[in-house]
Amino acid sequence: MSTLLITNGRVIDPSSKRDEVADVFIVDGKIQEVGKHISAIAEKTIDATGLVVAPGLVDIHVHFREPGREDMETLETGSRAALAGGITTVVTMPNTAPIADNQTVIEFIVKRARELDLITIYPAGAITKNEAGSMLAEMREMKNSGAVAVSDDGVDVDNPGVLLSAMEYAKTHDMLLMNHCETPELDESGVMHEGWVSTELGLPGIPEVAEDHGVAKGIMLAQRSGARFHISHMSTKAAAAALREAKRAGLANVTGEVSVQHFALTDEECRGYNTHAKMYPPLRSRDHVDAIVEAIKDGIIDALTTDHAPHIEPDKIKPFADAARGTVGLETSFAVMNTYLVKAGHIPLSQGIALMTHKPAEIIRQKKGTLAVGADADIAIFDPDKEWIVDEKEFLSKGRNSVFIGKKLVGKAVHTIVGGKVKMSGGKIV
Repeated sequence: MSTLLITNGRVIDPSSKRDEVADVFIVDGKIQEVGKHISAIAEKTIDATGLVVAPGLVDIHVHFREPGREDMETLETGSRAALAGGITTVVTMPNTAPIADNQTVIEFIVKRARELDLITIYPAGAITKNEAGSMLAEMREMKNSGAVAVSDDGVDVDNPGVLLSAMEYAKTHDMLLMNHCETPELDESGVMHEGWVSTELGLPGIPEVAEDHGVAKGIMLAQRSGARFHISHMSTKAAAAALREAKRAGLANVTGEVSVQHFALTDEECRGYNTHAKMYPPLRSRDHVDAIVEAIKDGIIDALTTDHAPHIEPDKIKPFADAARGTVGLETSFAVMNTYLVKAGHIPLSQGIALMTHKPAEIIRQKKGTLAVGADADIAIFDPDKEWIVDEKEFLSKGRNSVFIGKKLVGKAVHTIVGGKVKMSGGKIV
């Protein structure tokens, strides 16, 4: 029997509506007891005085690149980066090489994650074969192999007939459909948000209506089909308003996420042709960022994610128009949420943690993101007041392309525990 006792921490478990100084006792990888002054004798004790003890973070939108682009990231390096950020569960997107549109690739990811024994990795399969937007992938087989969702992330399923058929197929097999909502005919081959900054830089812009149209289309088809429909990385005023209206209309099958960079930063980051700020969807202007923050405050947004997208340096040091899109975020996501939402006075810490733990876990219907008795002992211990400067040379991810490089953030993971085992301590993988 293995035992671990965490003492004197501020235990924040939104799933149990708990926010108090307490102890957590773990036996054989499960939460045995949460309460004040637990007297049990444990093999190992962690004194969490002055620290926050929370469920391990759940990030339902990451790119680990394996199989196929192990030069960018691997399941191992991505998992290590997740541990450094207090993340214990992720959902990997299917745009690997080959694309995860069949049970063979899904089974490879599941098997490799089990061998690594670092974090819990749930793969998402593709909606369509080769993410080409025409022939539906075999959702049932992928679900039976371990996929928790389907997504053609990186591209929208542009044809509404195909998307509706995909939703009906997904509903038949009770499969979550996550959609990258961006109508390609409206993005005008843009490379950043269309606005004043893109005009000044002389760069072609992506109008917000490209996302707005995709979100509206998806919600209408979700209402028609009844499928569990999740909107990935929302970034515009109208997208947030559409999700707000869907919830008012009682569409419980529709959920939406925001990647942390889209409430923290604006398109001003693109000045100087900073390719680390090039991503998809693009960083938006201040009015869109403010609307996204309001949607988070009002409880409209269901999850916060990273859209962790590692790239090799040669793909990012190109001219802005030619550079790869994406930013890494596993090692900074809690700090970004804490800095730009909690410390900025927009939401309490418990609400931010809820959006990064049990709420995303509920979307994928997995029993994660909770400190309830009997749950897996996946725990993150944070110093919520630790100030630090983001230095890409210290990342455990292979990706160095962070839009937060050089910025001062507040909040850092001190210990990360998975299945009752300490996997990260003091920034080092145990």
